[in-house]
Amino acid sequence: MAEDLRFTTIAKKFLALYRSRVVTKFRDASDGSRFQALLRSNQFARQLQGMAQNLCHRYENDMWQAHVLDTIDLDTIYSNVDSTEGNEDDYTDRLVKELLRYFKNDFFKWCDKPECITCGSSQDQCHAGISQPTSEEAQYDCGTVEIFKCQKCGSLTRFPRYNDPLKLLETRKGRCGEWCNLFLLFLKSFGIESRYIWNREDHVWCEFYSKNLKRWVHLDCCEQSFDQPYIYSINWNKKMSYVVAFGRDGVVDVSKRYILKNELPRDQINEDDLQFVLNFITKHLRFKLTDEEVYQLACRDEQERLEWISSTGQETKTGSSPHGRESGSTAWKKSRGEDGNT
Repeated sequence: MAEDLRFTTIAKKFLALYRSRVVTKFRDASDGSRFQALLRSNQFARQLQGMAQNLCHRYENDMWQAHVLDTIDLDTIYSNVDSTEGNEDDYTDRLVKELLRYFKNDFFKWCDKPECITCGSSQDQCHAGISQPTSEEAQYDCGTVEIFKCQKCGSLTRFPRYNDPLKLLETRKGRCGEWCNLFLLFLKSFGIESRYIWNREDHVWCEFYSKNLKRWVHLDCCEQSFDQPYIYSINWNKKMSYVVAFGRDGVVDVSKRYILKNELPRDQINEDDLQFVLNFITKHLRFKLTDEEVYQLACRDEQERLEWISSTGQETKTGSSPHGRESGSTAWKKSRGEDGNT
């Protein structure tokens, strides 16, 4: 009994020391000069910093979230969740699955080509170039406008690539950028901890933290995909280099979760410098948190790193997903190298 008590006392002391070390490390701001030097010398570091400033707190907007809940069919969503088998512990997981289904099948529409403003059909539309947004389009965070010409009637149709989630609630169409943009706001509107996942090879998706599974879970609303991180490199045969997660409390290189084969050269920044930049941004995001919050998030970070080390067999897993990407036309998928072919 005395030995057990002694062991418990020693364990508590070691845990307290470890906690103090973790918190002190996150509170240390002495490495700011290295961070600024990297921003000056490395374009990729500047790109990551810019995305972090834009994405990490972008969706923490009560007005936006309320507008989502006022727009969508809550009765259908909750009814469908309640009709599935499960318990209180996995309720959020079931809710996320229903949001994936609702968003893809009932709410948002994929748009390779917009419908002709005269004919009302997209069948004869051909890409005719890029244009700058009008003053009205620019109000909704529109950086570029695609122009399509109808081969049947000759009309020109504009396809503004909006980034304003509230405008997307209105238009309800787009490609993966628009889909991920609005779906992440959906998740946030339901109080679901989630983050934006960016791939350098032109794709984006989401993750949410499952308290039931005690880990971050992959979500792709374009594919209605839940916990299938292998679909890109395995099912799509997509070649990738960097995959980075942008969340409210941190920015993380999650490439090891998704790049199971077809890895492209990672030559944009030294690996040690990359981890330093992401850790520095994460420290800044957690600056106002309590010591206990900082410690709990650090423990979760470590658990995520251990997950990548211990995971085996994922490289051959294909699940029930189709071979190749589901969303988008055959020609469009082939042009991006995401049709599952080599």
